[in-house]
Order: sequence, then C-alpha cells, then structure tokens
Amino acid sequence: PTGTVYDILRKAELFKEKERTLS
Repeated sequence: PTGTVYDILRKAELFKEKERTLS
C-alpha cells in the first residue's frame, strides 16, 4: 500500500500548510 502512505504524507503536508496559513 505505497499509495496509501503517499496519500497520508500528502494530507499531512496539506494540513501543515493550512495550519501555517491560519497562524
């Protein structure tokens, strides 16, 4: 399930970016 890991990493990056924008 490499795709799943990649998806999780992508989601985490998006979440971090969102938090940074909110900050």
